[in-house]
Amino acid sequence: MIILFPASIAAAQPAQIGRISLGLNAGLTRLVLEADRPLAASLSNAPGGLELELRLENAVLALGAPQILAAGVIERLDSPASGGSLRLTLLDTAVVDRAFLLPPQGEQRHRLVIDLLPADPAAYVSAFASPVALPLTLVPVAPAVTQKAKGDNRKLIVLDPGHGGHDPGAISASGRYEKALTLGVAQALAKKLRATGRYRVVLTRERDVAVKLLDRVEFARKREADLFLSIHADSLAADRATRGASVYTRAEDATDREAEALALRENRADQLADGGNEAELDDVVAILLDLASRDTARLSRRFAGLLTSALAEQKLPLRRNGLRAANFRVLGAPDIPSALLELGYLSNPAEEAVLFSETGRNQLAEAVAEAIDRFFGAASTP
Repeated sequence: MIILFPASIAAAQPAQIGRISLGLNAGLTRLVLEADRPLAASLSNAPGGLELELRLENAVLALGAPQILAAGVIERLDSPASGGSLRLTLLDTAVVDRAFLLPPQGEQRHRLVIDLLPADPAAYVSAFASPVALPLTLVPVAPAVTQKAKGDNRKLIVLDPGHGGHDPGAISASGRYEKALTLGVAQALAKKLRATGRYRVVLTRERDVAVKLLDRVEFARKREADLFLSIHADSLAADRATRGASVYTRAEDATDREAEALALRENRADQLADGGNEAELDDVVAILLDLASRDTARLSRRFAGLLTSALAEQKLPLRRNGLRAANFRVLGAPDIPSALLELGYLSNPAEEAVLFSETGRNQLAEAVAEAIDRFFGAASTP
């Protein structure tokens, strides 16, 4: 007699994890789980300090307790008696940089790859405030830009909401995240620009996902953007008074120490690609800078000046030295006028309240749209 089991019963059988490996890859701690079917999991805080629990969805360890001691930020890897999860004991705070699936290849079966990146304690706490579903989506999700329709000479504006996904950016006085603010402002600005009918507008991210800094630059270059604007906010520890927006262009030498420190913090969000290293990335950036035309740099400075003027006209607070420069990687396109707008300081409670308000978003959008119109010489009406 032949007995046929429904597909639902077969699907209910847990995936068998036959191999676990742990090591270092391009400065990241890489954990790889290999199984007979694609895996899904979640990573969350476990009681006991620097410990994370990797909960496997409908999967068991066919190999028994993994014989792995330590690598990178992981001090120890244990398997509780239940067999449906792993306990990661960390040497230091970290966040998930990437988590992706690889299909079978040769003798290797389905693999779930998890890369952990060292991070400061605040980022660690925010990243695991709720369970992190794995695998992650870490690619730009903006709609594809097709070829312009014949006769469509509208300028293409690329708006870049800073941070996203596991990277919250600055944290406000009340615990709100820079990544949410930058996305909200970018969306409000995109809506305003599109409504004029004068521009095509895309965002490097349309939702809460992480996008590497160099990928943001390439996103704009591949689409032959006419202007690139990266949107951020700042926060100063133990300083609740400093406020005001700043506009940055890129320069090898920063205008001041604060600008240099900010660039270093923002550049830290850039993650290394497989097989790369920091020196190689610096070489790439240096080449791009060598290729950068004087005209592009001049146009970037011109737009930055127009933007600071428009912000002032909208009665939005500006830092005393509101027009600045520093070595920002995200401003590395050699052929696209680029600027970075720091909206203000989330460590200032009053400024935080304004920036997260609808009125504040609309004021900012109005000022930036006006600066873009002046930059391209657009009329005040569509």
